[in-house]
Amino acid sequence: MNKLSFRAVWNVARCEYVKWITNPRMILVGVVLVFIRGFAITPLLTRAVRYGEPLHVLEPFLAVCNSRLSVFLLPCAFLLLISDFPVFGQNALFFLSRTGKKTWFFGQVLFMLLSIFTYIGVILLGCIGMSKGVFGSNWSDSVTQFDAMFPEEAGGFSGQLLPPNLYNQMSLWSAFFWIVLLLLLYLLLLAMVLCLMKLSGLRSAGLFTAVGVVALGVTTCALNTPVMWYFPMANTIVWLHYEELLRRPVTPVSDSLLYFIVILVLLFAGAFFALRKMQLLNTEQEDEG
Repeated sequence: MNKLSFRAVWNVARCEYVKWITNPRMILVGVVLVFIRGFAITPLLTRAVRYGEPLHVLEPFLAVCNSRLSVFLLPCAFLLLISDFPVFGQNALFFLSRTGKKTWFFGQVLFMLLSIFTYIGVILLGCIGMSKGVFGSNWSDSVTQFDAMFPEEAGGFSGQLLPPNLYNQMSLWSAFFWIVLLLLLYLLLLAMVLCLMKLSGLRSAGLFTAVGVVALGVTTCALNTPVMWYFPMANTIVWLHYEELLRRPVTPVSDSLLYFIVILVLLFAGAFFALRKMQLLNTEQEDEG
């Protein structure tokens, strides 16, 4: 196996990223943003106008990433964008033969990290652009004080987008950090499921397995059972980790970070082991198919 070279890893990642970012299926991101505007941003803007003060620019993004429906939609849309990951296309045999399996593998992982950062970044910038909000260091009064001013509307849909379990328990910037980190790890976990299955020769099973993980997370979160913590979705939704008023966490956020690290290490090790066992002939047959 050839020596590992960062330049070669970067070349693999760059090649895959360019093909991914120029793929026509990227129009799906625009569809996601349209959904986000109608589902989360418009209700929050209506709430802010009614209260009389603007939102913080990050609050719509935090609402999107903490809604059960959105945390189902965002991973599913991302899975559609990377459904053929890792791609054994026309250049696969060239990279594998010239750089070696290890370099190709780390190039694929770097490509996936770039893709995840891009996906989350576009969602973030889209939410900021549609927020009509202001910058600041704290949660806006439109979020934290609305229920006190309009108690008859407490518990409504727009209030559930940013529940007290979130803004009563951590600062806005702490919430932003944990939400982005956990969502990134969630998407990386799903990508590594696809990678492991494909390198193991189970091409069709990868997407079904990843979607199954998302669906089971949605179901267990809807039922609000302790089993939900065995799935990545509950570990991604920060407000589920806290009570509404009590400072004592239901599950520490650090435990969710450890959960993702352990699962990702296992998936990474499994994928790397499967890669070592993979024959180049299998790649060639897929490319020809």
